[in-house]
Amino acid sequence: MIYYTEKEIKEEIDKGKIIILSEGKVYDVTDFADRHPGGREHLVKQVGNDVTQQMESETPHHHSLAAYTILKKYCIGNLMQKNGDLRHRNGTVKSNGTTTNGTVNGTANGVAHSNGTVHSNGHSRHHDSSFPDDPINWDEPILFQVPKLGDRYFEWVHRPIDGHLRLMKSEICESFSQCPWYMVPMVWIPVVMLLLYTSYTSLRDEPCSFAVTFSEDYNLSIPITSYHLPLLYIVGFLLWTLDEYVIHRWLFHLCPPSKYPVIVILHFLFHGQHHKAPMDKMRLVFPPLPAASLALLLYSVYCLFMPYTMALAVFAGSISGYIVYDMIHYYLHHGTPYGSYFRALKRYHVKHHYLDQQKGFGISSKMWDYPFGTLIKE
Repeated sequence: MIYYTEKEIKEEIDKGKIIILSEGKVYDVTDFADRHPGGREHLVKQVGNDVTQQMESETPHHHSLAAYTILKKYCIGNLMQKNGDLRHRNGTVKSNGTTTNGTVNGTANGVAHSNGTVHSNGHSRHHDSSFPDDPINWDEPILFQVPKLGDRYFEWVHRPIDGHLRLMKSEICESFSQCPWYMVPMVWIPVVMLLLYTSYTSLRDEPCSFAVTFSEDYNLSIPITSYHLPLLYIVGFLLWTLDEYVIHRWLFHLCPPSKYPVIVILHFLFHGQHHKAPMDKMRLVFPPLPAASLALLLYSVYCLFMPYTMALAVFAGSISGYIVYDMIHYYLHHGTPYGSYFRALKRYHVKHHYLDQQKGFGISSKMWDYPFGTLIKE
């Protein structure tokens, strides 16, 4: 392990590196800064500082076991004490006259891995060194391996890693499992326009009625025409906030039964992968194919309660809400919010990932966490 003097650390910082100290060790978190759940600016403020007490403190936020595991990955050496430990070119460290063998544990860009296994791309083969007896072979695609975790799957999937996941061996299938953020509006805005156009022309040519039953003796029938389209759209947009909460809590965070491997695989495919690698940019927003399957389910539910021509407009509003949701979700993970609302929302969502995964199900808004009692308190 390399020993760094304060002068050498300052030289690295002057080169633009984001170096922090903790418990006598030196960490180069430059590559991690943009993925830091609390935002890049928090690490920049601590450049050259010892963050040991901050990591242990509850303020500004609690640091989970996952945070310490991720931090180990970026260790580049030890801090040389003021009594004068010496570092030699061959990595041998002489401390108070005693020579020890110091193996340099890092890559060319200064990224070291907690398990000692280093790849040229800066990623460790064994991503989750914090999970005991991990049966996952990280050298292979992991999607069809997750059932091997058995009853430990739910615990494993909620121990986040800093890295990228490879799900499938086939390049084509793998490409369909990933999605850049801009694909969401590109795919779904035209769908929204088509839904609105179809609903408008259908209601214009043949108005429908929305029946509300209060009792056996009293039914109310509300005529719906094309003039109601803006109202239906707004209703659908607002309804999405509830859809978002329900899907996130009772579908994505439902613990899948380990005796049904297919259900475990589906859970990991739809949401588990995001909790395992929350900083993976390509596994954050929904790819079009799985999103389409959920959209079809949602539209079918709407059709149970209203005529399909009316449901089309409501569904268009909900799809618009989904687009906003996915853009906000991506921004919370990879953006640097400046407004107080989005800063608070980012802190809130970070807690959902790293502090309490069974609370804080609202992503674009905390609204439904209040009545359902799942609010993560400050």
